[in-house]
Amino acid sequence: MADADTTPAGRPWSVAGLVLAGLGLAMFPLGGLVGVVCGGIARSKGDQSLGLVTIVLSIISFFASFWVAALVLN
Repeated sequence: MADADTTPAGRPWSVAGLVLAGLGLAMFPLGGLVGVVCGGIARSKGDQSLGLVTIVLSIISFFASFWVAALVLN
């Protein structure tokens, strides 16, 4: 069982950003942008590594969502 002290305070923000990045890819592009904000908040609260992953994946999700939309509309 993990100690509560080892989890960074920004971890919930990182997880929320990753969920929004996934939703942004599937449903709406703004989820990717909000994921970037959540990743930034996570990094500022101490979750450096997962916060950065959240930011990168959210940016990729934002741009990929337009590609998915183009595939669906054609």
